[in-house]
Amino acid sequence: MKKLRILCLVLAIILVLPVVASCGAKKVTASVTIIFRVPVTEGVGEDGQPIYTLDAEGNKTYKDEFKYNLTVEGTTENKPTVLQAAQEALLKFEKDYELSKDGTYIASAFGRTEQERLDSEKGYYDFWECTINGQKSDSGRQSVTEIYEGDEIVFTWTSGFKNRLDTAAVETVDSNAETTGVIISDDTTIADEEDEVA
Repeated sequence: MKKLRILCLVLAIILVLPVVASCGAKKVTASVTIIFRVPVTEGVGEDGQPIYTLDAEGNKTYKDEFKYNLTVEGTTENKPTVLQAAQEALLKFEKDYELSKDGTYIASAFGRTEQERLDSEKGYYDFWECTINGQKSDSGRQSVTEIYEGDEIVFTWTSGFKNRLDTAAVETVDSNAETTGVIISDDTTIADEEDEVA
């Protein structure tokens, strides 16, 4: 009977320890603004790429698809993150979204999903670029980027292209190619009189 009581006491302590430990961490909150914005377009060009509306300085203009102020909660040991804030805002208004395969950032929202595509010369990309107070995160992943009171988190739909490095469109030099030219040498060959043919 004593063994059963001791076993029950040990199990009770094991179950209560996580609760006591979580009470030791202080609650942390951050009131932030979440914005999802997309570029304004005037149509599609001959190359199939969108034609963007530009402002007086020649920069793309954007419109907000979604804007919401919210307070995100965490603890001193598990502080609120960019990803947590975005998910809470999108879930509150039942907006469809998807995370990346590794679950560290927003890959799809508002009918726009990150993708990469190629043609014979260029590689095209589309993704949700995230900035906090106008700056890109140092830590990179939205799932670990901490947020603080008053932060403005902006997800901007970004498209672009880069020249491909794996095609014939890129100029290359073959170091094994045959070259012709004058060979300069100090050596001269003189035939012996016996070797001469008449």
